[in-house]
Amino acid sequence: MRKLKIAVVGCGSAGPAAAILLRRQGHDVELFERAPLCLPVGAGFLLQPSGMTVLKELGIYGQVAARGSRIDRLHAIERGGRLLMDLRYADVDRSLSGLGLHRPVLLEALLGAMTEAGVMIHWDWEVVDLLRENGKSVLISTRGERSGPYDLLVVADGARSALRQKAGFRGINHSYPWGAHWFIGTNPGVFPQNELYQIVDGTRKLLGFMPTGTGLDENGPSLTSLFWSIKLSDDEAVRNRPLDAWKREILALHGGAGPFLDQISDWSQVLTARYGDVRMHHWHGEGVVILGDAAHAMS
Repeated sequence: MRKLKIAVVGCGSAGPAAAILLRRQGHDVELFERAPLCLPVGAGFLLQPSGMTVLKELGIYGQVAARGSRIDRLHAIERGGRLLMDLRYADVDRSLSGLGLHRPVLLEALLGAMTEAGVMIHWDWEVVDLLRENGKSVLISTRGERSGPYDLLVVADGARSALRQKAGFRGINHSYPWGAHWFIGTNPGVFPQNELYQIVDGTRKLLGFMPTGTGLDENGPSLTSLFWSIKLSDDEAVRNRPLDAWKREILALHGGAGPFLDQISDWSQVLTARYGDVRMHHWHGEGVVILGDAAHAMS
């Protein structure tokens, strides 16, 4: 196999995973990230069995799983208590489960594996332009720096990719009018430890609680992520109201959530997450491939 010079743009999840596997195959791999240093952001997320298979291939599954929460059940009810959804992984295969995680846990493991594999990481290197020279890619930074040429360019700079179009790809990036408020706190024994639990009121209110492990502190307390649907155009108005008014809406759907909500004393503790979906007809071309949210973002 011919050794390739490869550039990966984006240090989320897809970019580092691709960089590790390509480097292990013997290629010369460099990763470019616009952030000046490693600052993982985002709320908790649910890793599915297919994702765990990738982590095992990367050799970091044990490290990540030790800090996550096993999810055996996806459970949703309506406000009046009627069962809406009850999906158990064991109904498909007893060996399957989900894994509730914090993004910093996954990123820490990926960064360690990249360092071990010998991937060169360029922090504070925002790619603003792309040149194609003789079938190869040259990257241009905000400071006018050039890097390349590269035999293969992996674009993994997220749903709002700046390089997708510059690399010659057409796609639809559709933002949803609805997002979610997120908060991560300790579970005061109110919620089940092994299920994603949701309560809905029609199509406009969704409240969910998901166990998400210990975070970076393996010896820390077990944490739970709360998510609450929010129309993004109303977000500013909601945040200008007293925090207790927001809590009362949540308590109207789950009256037992009070001890959990007591951990929130300021709006700064609540993150607003925005969602959308990216659709493309093609994900690769000559010397270029699009991966991760840049290729197929979804809620």
